[in-house]
Amino acid sequence: MQAVVNELLPLVPFTRRDKALRYKHLFGQYTCLRSWQMLHELLLEHGWLSADLPLAALTYTEDANGKPWLSISGQQSAVSNQPSVIHFSISHTKTAMAVAIDWQPVGIDIEAVVSADRISDAHFLSRTMSAQEQQRIRAAADPRLLFTELWTQKEALVKALGTGINMDTLPGLLAVVAPYTIQSQTTETYACSIAWIE
Repeated sequence: MQAVVNELLPLVPFTRRDKALRYKHLFGQYTCLRSWQMLHELLLEHGWLSADLPLAALTYTEDANGKPWLSISGQQSAVSNQPSVIHFSISHTKTAMAVAIDWQPVGIDIEAVVSADRISDAHFLSRTMSAQEQQRIRAAADPRLLFTELWTQKEALVKALGTGINMDTLPGLLAVVAPYTIQSQTTETYACSIAWIE
């Protein structure tokens, strides 16, 4: 892993390098750098970037809330008449990464399934989930998995909106999601959700 970090550090834009080096642990540095490389590869795979655009040239801008987007000039683009902005979202945990791209705001979140003691905390549950969601979680075959799925849906939506998490509105966040569509994928150990405008 250290070898990959050392290899990627000089290849990414300065802002990403700086962000990666703020992680104290090697795995945080690795996922920060590797997810940026995944973003570059995804853009090339979909033909949204010129094939000769190096990883270091893939720079981004953030709005006042810290929501990032890529500004693509005509020379960098591989698609004629494409918008000059590509929206993206990156998420990583200790052992997994997810990347999403779109022409419109998009959000993605991946999380390891929470522990049972986390959702047995009634105060925590009431601070994060609506009354209806709490009922669904308690009645679920695997409450931990459903909680994690709902959490990633909320996180993906917040990322797409670019607002950041507001604990006062978090419980009812999924009540009104239009114009966003949210889709989730779960396994025994992870939940991943993406929010986008169709």
